[in-house]
Amino acid sequence: AGLILKRAKRPLLVAADLKRPAAIDQLEVVGGQVGVPVYTERGHVNAVKVCRNGILHAKKTDRDVVILDTAGRLAIDEEMMAEVAQVASTCAPHQIYLVLDAMTGQDAVATAKAFNERLELDGLVLTKFDSDTRGGAALSAKRITGKPIKFIGVGEKLDALEPFHPDRIAGRI
Repeated sequence: AGLILKRAKRPLLVAADLKRPAAIDQLEVVGGQVGVPVYTERGHVNAVKVCRNGILHAKKTDRDVVILDTAGRLAIDEEMMAEVAQVASTCAPHQIYLVLDAMTGQDAVATAKAFNERLELDGLVLTKFDSDTRGGAALSAKRITGKPIKFIGVGEKLDALEPFHPDRIAGRI
């Protein structure tokens, strides 16, 4: 979000992870830390409707970037995959990024492959990438999907999300 704010955008986060009880609260905390409002519909069970309503809210409130935060997936779950595919077809996002935990190693690669087959990803974001041992997952996910790694998280703080520079990782390896 810090990168977006530096470019004078007016973002809105949409809390569409309705599976994890604390997900909405967590997104509101992050939004508050970076000064980005969060659209929520507490108690709602339909992520597609929440995303659609969030986009309408963004238009009404003059927001020009909308980030739809859908339920996280540690493994391939058909119900959640169908949900995210329906969000994508209904909301027609300009870009779709899959956020992967680099510590999950080859599980991240399998998840990236399944998502790319279902959604046609635009790029990957790898979190917990604060060790050279995480390079294997990055290279494998990139190779399997053919999609670029756009950002990496190199720490616990919000400012630890940075653009991915392949030459730096190659230099470490």
